[in-house]
Amino acid sequence: MSKNAMDVKPETRELFLRMVGDFAVDRKGVYPDCSNELEDLLYLAQIHSLGPVVYHMLQGQRKQLMEQKPELFQRMQRAYHSAVYVSVTQEASRAEIEEAFQNAGIRLVFFKGAQLRQLYPVPELRTMGDMDCLICREDRAKAHQLMIQLGYECQVDAEPVWMYNRNGIVIEMHTRVAADSLGNEVDYPTMFSDAMMHVHEENGYLCLEWEYHFCYLIYHIAKHLSSTGAGVRMIADIAAFMYRRANQMEWERVKSVLQEFQLWKTTLAVFGLCRRWFSVEVPADDTVSQQTLDDLKAYIIAGGTFGFETHDAGDIYRKRALRGGADTTGWKYRMRLTRSYLFPPKRYLVQYFSPTEKHSWLLPVAWFCRCWRGLVHRKRHSVATIQAMTQGDASRSYREVCMLREIGL
Repeated sequence: MSKNAMDVKPETRELFLRMVGDFAVDRKGVYPDCSNELEDLLYLAQIHSLGPVVYHMLQGQRKQLMEQKPELFQRMQRAYHSAVYVSVTQEASRAEIEEAFQNAGIRLVFFKGAQLRQLYPVPELRTMGDMDCLICREDRAKAHQLMIQLGYECQVDAEPVWMYNRNGIVIEMHTRVAADSLGNEVDYPTMFSDAMMHVHEENGYLCLEWEYHFCYLIYHIAKHLSSTGAGVRMIADIAAFMYRRANQMEWERVKSVLQEFQLWKTTLAVFGLCRRWFSVEVPADDTVSQQTLDDLKAYIIAGGTFGFETHDAGDIYRKRALRGGADTTGWKYRMRLTRSYLFPPKRYLVQYFSPTEKHSWLLPVAWFCRCWRGLVHRKRHSVATIQAMTQGDASRSYREVCMLREIGL
């Protein structure tokens, strides 16, 4: 049986969260002897992409851990040095790309982790699997040619995100920052379509305005929570954000935008976690119930960085189906489940046939392209998804739908 984060002792989970919070807000932490908890701490750190952070926070116990748990500590040490190397390489690649794009007259903005890591006391320890950047759509062809000239291979060329790889450095180049709805009828791609109008220069870099970026980060957390899950690192990003930027933010403006985007209840839940986990002051009253926060905490901690420790694609389709009714058996449930899989929203189908974005009447073509790819090129993946969707725990999915509904999702 595979390990689950909720099998780890509660006090060890709390110690892990305390370490992450202390790092996020640059707070000196004094911890008990972690020798007996090191294996579980390492497991939690690994599934949440926070291994370098935990290693960094344990430097005060370096000698005793090397003596009592040499293999585990050395494994953490190797992972730490590897992460720092990747981070330094990513930053060098970013500088190279930014310079090349500036010289070519193409406006390019790195955001999400590439911008957030500057909020941390040791930026290199805020790891990233890839780097996200934004360009104007009319610059796509020029940007593509420039990335090829820089030696990157284009691995995904479906709007709105193209993916490039050079020796393991992955760049996701967006023409819009939001590409998913959350099942609440809000058109987030349109709501966030003005991202390039909210760019300013700071410390020699172009970046998103902090108020705008904060609203986007809440959307990004909401998007992942609504699908398979969002990890502790995403909540730590908000804590670091609050610690470094809260006093410079126009909170009434932020609240107004998030209310318009139907994300304020989600924001309050994230604030609640920041306050409870990391002892961070937040600019809003705590209105989310303790039970909801407890359920959300378990969902986040067990799932890992993006929820894949406990969830898969099947969970996404089950949640979509269960938003339409409470029954988890019977033909009505099966019909909703089938519809959620066979007929995804337009924004999802666009990646299979890009002209659909401007011409909705081409949706049947996009749907056919998706079916063809699923039946011919990705048959094994399609079968695995359908099995996961139909054989998974529907009652668990319904409990999660109810919890997400409590936080506005």
